[in-house]
Amino acid sequence: MVNDVDKHGGEHATPEPDPPGSLGIGDPVSVLVMPFGRGSLTIVLVTAMIASTFSIFALAVLASAIIDDLGVSRTMIGVIGSVNTGVGALSAPYSGKLTDRIGPRNAVLALLLISSFTLLLMGVSSNASMLIVAGVIGGIPQGWGNPATNALIAAAVEPGRRGVMTGIKQSGVTFAVFLAGATLPGLEQLWSWQNACLLFAAAFALFTVGAYLILPAGAAVASPDASTESSTDPLPAFIWRLGLYALLMGLASGSIGRFLALFTEESLGFTSTIAGFAVALSGLLGMGFRIAAARRAEHRVRPSTLLTQLSLIAAVSSSLLALSPMLGRSLLWPAVVLYALGHTAWNAVINLAVIVNVPTAQAGRSSGIVILGFLMGLTIAGPVAGLIVDVRGSYELVWWLSMVLAGVAAVVVKRSPNIGEP
Repeated sequence: MVNDVDKHGGEHATPEPDPPGSLGIGDPVSVLVMPFGRGSLTIVLVTAMIASTFSIFALAVLASAIIDDLGVSRTMIGVIGSVNTGVGALSAPYSGKLTDRIGPRNAVLALLLISSFTLLLMGVSSNASMLIVAGVIGGIPQGWGNPATNALIAAAVEPGRRGVMTGIKQSGVTFAVFLAGATLPGLEQLWSWQNACLLFAAAFALFTVGAYLILPAGAAVASPDASTESSTDPLPAFIWRLGLYALLMGLASGSIGRFLALFTEESLGFTSTIAGFAVALSGLLGMGFRIAAARRAEHRVRPSTLLTQLSLIAAVSSSLLALSPMLGRSLLWPAVVLYALGHTAWNAVINLAVIVNVPTAQAGRSSGIVILGFLMGLTIAGPVAGLIVDVRGSYELVWWLSMVLAGVAAVVVKRSPNIGEP
Protein backbone atom coordinates (compact mmCIF):
# COMPACT_ATOMS: atom_id res chain seq x y z
CA MET A 1 0.00 0.00 0.00
CA VAL A 2 1.22 3.49 -0.82
CA ASN A 3 1.57 5.69 2.25
CA ASP A 4 -1.59 7.76 2.64
CA VAL A 5 0.21 10.97 3.56
CA ASP A 6 3.02 12.93 2.07
CA LYS A 7 6.32 13.39 3.84
CA HIS A 8 5.05 16.35 5.84
CA GLY A 9 1.97 14.53 7.10
CA GLY A 10 -0.36 16.21 4.59
CA GLU A 11 -3.18 14.69 2.59
CA HIS A 12 -1.79 15.02 -0.91
CA ALA A 13 -0.76 11.45 -1.79
CA THR A 14 -3.45 9.17 -3.17
CA PRO A 15 -3.49 5.70 -1.62
CA GLU A 16 -3.73 2.66 -3.82
CA PRO A 17 -6.71 0.38 -3.21
CA ASP A 18 -6.09 -1.98 -0.33
CA PRO A 19 -6.47 -5.71 -0.84
CA PRO A 20 -9.60 -7.28 0.65
CA GLY A 21 -9.29 -7.82 4.39
CA SER A 22 -6.24 -5.59 4.82
CA LEU A 23 -5.97 -2.96 7.54
CA GLY A 24 -5.81 0.07 5.26
CA ILE A 25 -8.01 3.14 5.34
CA GLY A 26 -10.50 1.59 2.94
CA ASP A 27 -10.58 -1.83 4.52
CA PRO A 28 -13.43 -3.55 6.39
CA VAL A 29 -12.21 -2.11 9.69
CA SER A 30 -13.08 1.40 8.55
CA VAL A 31 -16.37 0.29 7.10
CA LEU A 32 -17.34 -1.59 10.22
CA VAL A 33 -16.08 0.70 12.95
CA MET A 34 -17.11 4.11 11.74
CA PRO A 35 -20.87 3.37 11.38
CA PHE A 36 -20.91 3.02 15.15
CA GLY A 37 -19.93 6.67 15.29
CA ARG A 38 -16.68 8.44 15.94
CA GLY A 39 -17.82 8.91 19.54
CA SER A 40 -17.98 5.17 20.13
CA LEU A 41 -14.55 4.66 18.61
CA THR A 42 -13.18 7.47 20.77
CA ILE A 43 -14.59 5.86 23.91
CA VAL A 44 -12.89 2.58 23.08
CA LEU A 45 -9.56 4.28 22.38
CA VAL A 46 -9.62 6.35 25.57
CA THR A 47 -10.71 3.50 27.84
CA ALA A 48 -8.05 1.25 26.37
CA MET A 49 -5.35 3.78 27.22
CA ILE A 50 -6.78 4.38 30.70
CA ALA A 51 -6.86 0.69 31.54
CA SER A 52 -3.48 -0.18 30.02
CA THR A 53 -1.62 2.41 32.12
CA PHE A 54 -3.71 2.70 35.28
CA SER A 55 -1.88 0.15 37.42
CA ILE A 56 1.39 2.06 37.50
CA PHE A 57 -0.37 5.31 38.43
CA ALA A 58 -2.26 3.48 41.15
CA LEU A 59 1.06 2.25 42.53
CA ALA A 60 2.40 5.82 42.62
CA VAL A 61 -0.67 7.35 44.25
CA LEU A 62 -1.07 4.53 46.78
CA ALA A 63 2.68 4.31 47.50
CA SER A 64 2.43 5.84 50.96
CA ALA A 65 -0.36 3.45 52.02
CA ILE A 66 1.45 0.46 50.53
CA ILE A 67 4.68 1.38 52.32
CA ASP A 68 2.86 1.69 55.64
CA ASP A 69 0.81 -1.48 55.17
CA LEU A 70 3.38 -3.85 53.69
CA GLY A 71 6.56 -2.28 55.05
CA VAL A 72 8.26 -1.98 51.67
CA SER A 73 10.91 0.64 50.89
CA ARG A 74 10.74 3.44 48.36
CA THR A 75 13.35 1.58 46.35
CA MET A 76 11.01 -1.43 46.20
CA ILE A 77 8.16 0.80 45.01
CA GLY A 78 10.46 1.95 42.23
CA VAL A 79 11.43 -1.65 41.45
CA ILE A 80 7.80 -2.78 41.24
CA GLY A 81 6.99 0.07 38.88
CA SER A 82 10.06 -0.73 36.81
CA VAL A 83 9.06 -4.38 36.54
CA ASN A 84 5.81 -3.14 35.03
CA THR A 85 7.41 -0.78 32.53
CA GLY A 86 10.29 -3.18 31.86
CA VAL A 87 7.96 -5.94 30.78
CA GLY A 88 6.04 -3.38 28.75
CA ALA A 89 9.22 -2.20 27.06
CA LEU A 90 10.46 -5.67 26.19
CA SER A 91 7.07 -6.89 25.02
CA ALA A 92 6.10 -3.78 23.03
CA PRO A 93 7.83 -4.74 19.74
CA TYR A 94 6.24 -8.20 19.92
CA SER A 95 2.80 -6.87 20.85
CA GLY A 96 3.12 -4.48 17.93
CA LYS A 97 3.76 -7.38 15.57
CA LEU A 98 0.91 -9.33 17.17
CA THR A 99 -1.43 -6.37 16.67
CA ASP A 100 -0.56 -6.25 12.97
CA ARG A 101 -1.25 -9.98 12.78
CA ILE A 102 -4.50 -10.38 14.74
CA GLY A 103 -6.01 -6.95 14.11
CA PRO A 104 -6.71 -4.00 16.41
CA ARG A 105 -10.02 -5.30 17.79
CA ASN A 106 -8.56 -8.46 19.29
CA ALA A 107 -5.56 -6.51 20.55
CA VAL A 108 -7.72 -3.93 22.34
CA LEU A 109 -9.94 -6.58 23.92
CA ALA A 110 -6.93 -8.56 25.14
CA LEU A 111 -5.18 -5.59 26.74
CA LEU A 112 -8.39 -4.51 28.49
CA LEU A 113 -8.89 -7.98 29.95
CA ILE A 114 -5.28 -8.23 31.14
CA SER A 115 -5.51 -4.76 32.69
CA SER A 116 -8.53 -5.85 34.73
CA PHE A 117 -6.69 -8.95 35.92
CA THR A 118 -3.70 -6.81 36.95
CA LEU A 119 -5.81 -4.65 39.26
CA LEU A 120 -7.41 -7.80 40.65
CA LEU A 121 -3.98 -9.13 41.60
CA MET A 122 -3.04 -5.81 43.19
CA GLY A 123 -6.26 -5.88 45.17
CA VAL A 124 -5.49 -9.27 46.72
CA SER A 125 -1.79 -8.57 47.31
CA SER A 126 -0.52 -9.05 50.86
CA ASN A 127 3.22 -8.71 50.21
CA ALA A 128 5.70 -7.19 47.80
CA SER A 129 6.11 -10.44 45.87
CA MET A 130 2.47 -10.43 44.85
CA LEU A 131 2.77 -6.81 43.75
CA ILE A 132 5.76 -7.75 41.62
CA VAL A 133 3.71 -10.47 39.93
CA ALA A 134 0.97 -7.92 39.30
CA GLY A 135 3.63 -5.60 37.88
CA VAL A 136 4.83 -8.29 35.47
CA ILE A 137 1.34 -9.01 34.17
CA GLY A 138 0.43 -5.31 34.07
CA GLY A 139 3.47 -4.68 31.90
CA ILE A 140 1.82 -6.49 29.00
CA PRO A 141 -0.99 -3.96 28.46
CA GLN A 142 1.44 -1.18 29.38
CA GLY A 143 3.45 -2.01 26.27
CA TRP A 144 0.46 -2.99 24.14
CA GLY A 145 -1.71 0.11 24.56
CA ASN A 146 -0.11 2.33 21.92
CA PRO A 147 0.51 -0.34 19.25
CA ALA A 148 -3.10 -1.54 19.47
CA THR A 149 -4.76 1.88 19.53
CA ASN A 150 -2.43 3.42 16.95
CA ALA A 151 -3.25 0.56 14.58
CA LEU A 152 -6.96 1.15 15.16
CA ILE A 153 -6.61 4.85 14.35
CA ALA A 154 -4.51 4.13 11.26
CA ALA A 155 -7.16 1.71 10.04
CA ALA A 156 -10.34 3.58 10.92
CA VAL A 157 -9.64 7.33 10.91
CA GLU A 158 -9.07 9.34 7.75
CA PRO A 159 -6.05 11.65 7.36
CA GLY A 160 -6.72 15.17 8.57
CA ARG A 161 -8.62 13.92 11.61
CA ARG A 162 -5.94 11.70 13.08
CA GLY A 163 -4.25 14.48 15.03
CA VAL A 164 -7.27 15.23 17.18
CA MET A 165 -8.13 11.54 17.54
CA THR A 166 -4.56 10.72 18.56
CA GLY A 167 -4.52 13.56 21.08
CA ILE A 168 -7.83 12.43 22.55
CA LYS A 169 -6.62 8.84 22.66
CA GLN A 170 -3.36 9.81 24.35
CA SER A 171 -5.30 11.94 26.81
CA GLY A 172 -6.58 8.65 28.16
CA VAL A 173 -3.19 8.19 29.80
CA THR A 174 -3.35 11.55 31.54
CA PHE A 175 -6.98 10.95 32.43
CA ALA A 176 -5.78 7.78 34.13
CA VAL A 177 -3.38 9.96 36.13
CA PHE A 178 -6.25 12.29 37.03
CA LEU A 179 -8.54 9.39 37.88
CA ALA A 180 -5.95 7.74 40.12
CA GLY A 181 -5.07 10.96 41.92
CA ALA A 182 -8.68 12.10 42.34
CA THR A 183 -10.21 8.83 43.53
CA LEU A 184 -7.67 6.47 45.07
CA PRO A 185 -6.67 8.54 48.16
CA GLY A 186 -10.32 8.88 49.17
CA LEU A 187 -11.11 5.24 48.44
CA GLU A 188 -8.05 4.16 50.43
CA GLN A 189 -9.15 6.18 53.44
CA LEU A 190 -12.77 5.01 53.13
CA TRP A 191 -11.99 1.31 52.61
CA SER A 192 -8.42 0.22 51.92
CA TRP A 193 -5.93 0.48 49.09
CA GLN A 194 -6.64 -3.17 48.17
CA ASN A 195 -10.38 -2.58 47.84
CA ALA A 196 -9.71 0.52 45.77
CA CYS A 197 -7.78 -1.63 43.30
CA LEU A 198 -10.54 -4.25 43.23
CA LEU A 199 -13.09 -1.58 42.37
CA PHE A 200 -11.09 -0.55 39.31
CA ALA A 201 -10.55 -4.20 38.35
CA ALA A 202 -14.33 -4.52 38.10
CA ALA A 203 -14.56 -1.28 36.12
CA PHE A 204 -11.99 -2.47 33.58
CA ALA A 205 -13.85 -5.75 33.20
CA LEU A 206 -16.90 -3.69 32.24
CA PHE A 207 -14.72 -1.71 29.81
CA THR A 208 -13.83 -5.01 28.13
CA VAL A 209 -17.48 -5.95 27.68
CA GLY A 210 -18.25 -2.49 26.31
CA ALA A 211 -15.43 -2.65 23.77
CA TYR A 212 -16.55 -6.13 22.71
CA LEU A 213 -20.02 -4.77 21.99
CA ILE A 214 -18.83 -1.58 20.24
CA LEU A 215 -16.13 -3.01 17.98
CA PRO A 216 -17.57 -5.36 15.32
CA ALA A 217 -16.22 -8.87 14.93
CA GLY A 218 -15.13 -8.12 11.37
CA ALA A 219 -12.36 -5.90 12.72
CA ALA A 220 -10.74 -8.84 14.50
CA VAL A 221 -8.56 -10.45 11.88
CA ALA A 222 -5.76 -8.98 9.80
CA SER A 223 -4.95 -10.40 6.43
CA PRO A 224 -1.86 -12.59 5.88
CA ASP A 225 -0.58 -10.00 3.42
CA ALA A 226 -0.73 -7.24 6.03
CA SER A 227 1.07 -9.25 8.66
CA THR A 228 3.75 -10.33 6.19
CA GLU A 229 4.42 -6.76 5.12
CA SER A 230 4.64 -5.66 8.72
CA SER A 231 7.11 -8.39 9.62
CA THR A 232 9.48 -8.14 6.67
CA ASP A 233 9.65 -4.55 5.47
CA PRO A 234 12.31 -2.38 7.15
CA LEU A 235 11.03 0.43 9.33
CA PRO A 236 11.75 4.05 8.35
CA ALA A 237 14.94 5.43 9.90
CA PHE A 238 13.09 8.18 11.74
CA ILE A 239 11.28 5.55 13.87
CA TRP A 240 14.58 4.68 15.56
CA ARG A 241 15.31 8.35 16.26
CA LEU A 242 11.86 8.69 17.76
CA GLY A 243 12.67 5.68 19.92
CA LEU A 244 15.84 7.39 21.22
CA TYR A 245 13.91 10.56 21.98
CA ALA A 246 11.24 8.54 23.79
CA LEU A 247 13.95 6.81 25.86
CA LEU A 248 15.37 10.14 27.02
CA MET A 249 11.96 11.57 27.84
CA GLY A 250 11.02 8.39 29.66
CA LEU A 251 14.14 8.77 31.79
CA ALA A 252 13.29 12.43 32.41
CA SER A 253 9.63 11.98 33.28
CA GLY A 254 9.66 8.55 34.89
CA SER A 255 10.96 9.69 38.25
CA ILE A 256 8.38 12.49 38.45
CA GLY A 257 5.49 10.26 37.54
CA ARG A 258 6.60 7.68 40.08
CA PHE A 259 7.42 9.96 43.01
CA LEU A 260 5.54 13.25 42.61
CA ALA A 261 2.93 12.29 45.22
CA LEU A 262 5.54 11.15 47.76
CA PHE A 263 7.67 14.24 47.13
CA THR A 264 4.66 16.48 47.69
CA GLU A 265 4.00 14.81 51.06
CA GLU A 266 7.53 14.19 52.33
CA SER A 267 9.50 17.19 51.08
CA LEU A 268 6.87 19.90 50.78
CA GLY A 269 4.73 18.93 53.76
CA PHE A 270 1.38 18.68 52.01
CA THR A 271 -1.28 16.15 53.02
CA SER A 272 -1.93 12.99 51.03
CA THR A 273 -5.13 14.58 49.73
CA ILE A 274 -3.22 17.58 48.34
CA ALA A 275 -0.59 15.23 46.93
CA GLY A 276 -3.33 13.30 45.17
CA PHE A 277 -4.77 16.57 43.89
CA ALA A 278 -1.39 17.56 42.43
CA VAL A 279 -1.23 14.26 40.56
CA ALA A 280 -4.85 14.62 39.44
CA LEU A 281 -4.23 18.18 38.25
CA SER A 282 -1.29 17.08 36.12
CA GLY A 283 -3.50 14.45 34.54
CA LEU A 284 -6.42 16.77 33.93
CA LEU A 285 -4.26 19.44 32.32
CA GLY A 286 -2.34 16.83 30.38
CA MET A 287 -5.52 15.73 28.66
CA GLY A 288 -6.07 19.12 27.09
CA PHE A 289 -2.39 19.65 26.32
CA ARG A 290 -2.11 16.34 24.49
CA ILE A 291 -5.13 17.03 22.31
CA ALA A 292 -3.93 20.54 21.47
CA ALA A 293 -0.35 19.42 20.79
CA ALA A 294 -1.39 16.61 18.44
CA ARG A 295 -3.72 18.91 16.51
CA ARG A 296 -1.00 21.53 16.23
CA ALA A 297 1.51 18.94 15.02
CA GLU A 298 -0.81 17.69 12.29
CA HIS A 299 -1.80 21.07 10.90
CA ARG A 300 0.62 23.85 11.92
CA VAL A 301 4.04 22.84 13.29
CA ARG A 302 6.53 20.18 12.25
CA PRO A 303 6.64 17.37 14.82
CA SER A 304 10.39 17.81 15.34
CA THR A 305 9.96 21.50 16.19
CA LEU A 306 7.14 20.85 18.62
CA LEU A 307 8.99 17.97 20.28
CA THR A 308 11.98 20.26 20.86
CA GLN A 309 9.80 22.92 22.45
CA LEU A 310 8.02 20.43 24.70
CA SER A 311 11.32 18.96 25.92
CA LEU A 312 12.55 22.42 26.93
CA ILE A 313 9.31 23.05 28.81
CA ALA A 314 9.80 19.72 30.56
CA ALA A 315 13.28 20.80 31.64
CA VAL A 316 11.86 23.96 33.20
CA SER A 317 9.26 21.91 35.07
CA SER A 318 11.90 19.62 36.55
CA SER A 319 14.03 22.57 37.65
CA LEU A 320 11.05 24.13 39.46
CA LEU A 321 10.50 20.90 41.38
CA ALA A 322 14.17 20.89 42.37
CA LEU A 323 13.96 24.48 43.61
CA SER A 324 10.64 24.20 45.44
CA PRO A 325 11.98 22.89 48.80
CA MET A 326 14.39 25.82 48.95
CA LEU A 327 12.42 28.67 47.37
CA GLY A 328 8.95 27.73 48.53
CA ARG A 329 6.47 24.95 48.06
CA SER A 330 4.19 27.19 46.00
CA LEU A 331 6.52 26.42 43.07
CA LEU A 332 4.90 23.00 43.00
CA TRP A 333 1.89 24.34 41.12
CA PRO A 334 3.64 25.95 38.12
CA ALA A 335 5.86 22.86 38.03
CA VAL A 336 2.80 20.63 37.82
CA VAL A 337 1.29 22.75 35.02
CA LEU A 338 4.51 22.66 33.01
CA TYR A 339 4.92 18.95 33.75
CA ALA A 340 1.49 18.33 32.24
CA LEU A 341 2.60 20.19 29.11
CA GLY A 342 6.25 19.30 28.63
CA HIS A 343 6.52 15.87 30.19
CA THR A 344 3.27 14.46 28.80
CA ALA A 345 2.10 16.24 25.62
CA TRP A 346 5.11 15.07 23.60
CA ASN A 347 3.69 11.54 23.75
CA ALA A 348 0.71 12.52 21.61
CA VAL A 349 2.95 14.23 19.06
CA ILE A 350 5.28 11.27 18.75
CA ASN A 351 2.42 8.81 18.29
CA LEU A 352 0.88 11.03 15.62
CA ALA A 353 4.23 11.08 13.80
CA VAL A 354 4.09 7.29 13.69
CA ILE A 355 0.46 7.04 12.61
CA VAL A 356 0.62 9.48 9.69
CA ASN A 357 4.06 8.57 8.35
CA VAL A 358 4.23 4.78 8.20
CA PRO A 359 2.13 2.31 6.19
CA THR A 360 -0.92 1.10 8.09
CA ALA A 361 0.42 -2.46 8.15
CA GLN A 362 3.52 -1.24 10.01
CA ALA A 363 1.70 0.95 12.54
CA GLY A 364 1.77 -1.64 15.30
CA ARG A 365 5.43 -2.58 14.90
CA SER A 366 6.57 1.05 14.57
CA SER A 367 4.60 2.02 17.65
CA GLY A 368 6.23 -0.88 19.48
CA ILE A 369 9.71 0.52 18.84
CA VAL A 370 8.74 3.96 20.15
CA ILE A 371 7.01 2.61 23.25
CA LEU A 372 10.02 0.34 23.82
CA GLY A 373 12.22 3.42 24.20
CA PHE A 374 9.75 5.25 26.42
CA LEU A 375 9.03 2.35 28.75
CA MET A 376 12.71 1.45 28.97
CA GLY A 377 13.29 4.98 30.21
CA LEU A 378 10.55 4.59 32.80
CA THR A 379 12.00 1.23 33.82
CA ILE A 380 15.42 2.69 34.54
CA ALA A 381 14.19 5.93 36.11
CA GLY A 382 11.96 4.38 38.76
CA PRO A 383 14.40 2.30 40.84
CA VAL A 384 17.30 4.70 40.28
CA ALA A 385 15.22 7.61 41.58
CA GLY A 386 14.01 5.55 44.53
CA LEU A 387 17.55 4.53 45.39
CA ILE A 388 18.82 8.12 45.21
CA VAL A 389 16.04 9.28 47.53
CA ASP A 390 16.64 6.44 50.00
CA VAL A 391 20.40 7.13 50.10
CA ARG A 392 20.37 10.93 50.08
CA GLY A 393 17.09 11.51 51.89
CA SER A 394 15.93 14.12 49.37
CA TYR A 395 14.56 14.42 45.85
CA GLU A 396 16.48 17.42 44.52
CA LEU A 397 19.18 15.47 42.67
CA VAL A 398 16.51 13.36 40.97
CA TRP A 399 14.77 16.45 39.65
CA TRP A 400 18.02 18.03 38.43
CA LEU A 401 18.88 14.84 36.54
CA SER A 402 15.40 14.94 35.02
CA MET A 403 16.06 18.48 33.81
CA VAL A 404 19.34 17.47 32.15
CA LEU A 405 17.79 14.47 30.39
CA ALA A 406 14.94 16.55 28.99
CA GLY A 407 17.50 19.04 27.70
CA VAL A 408 19.45 16.26 25.97
CA ALA A 409 16.22 15.02 24.37
CA ALA A 410 15.64 18.51 22.97
CA VAL A 411 19.12 18.49 21.44
CA VAL A 412 18.60 15.04 19.91
CA VAL A 413 15.36 15.95 18.20
CA LYS A 414 16.63 19.40 17.19
CA ARG A 415 19.58 17.81 15.38
CA SER A 416 17.26 15.43 13.55
CA PRO A 417 15.06 17.88 11.62
CA ASN A 418 13.60 15.17 9.39
CA ILE A 419 11.94 13.32 12.26
CA GLY A 420 8.41 12.60 11.23
CA GLU A 421 9.30 12.19 7.57
CA PRO A 422 9.56 8.82 5.89
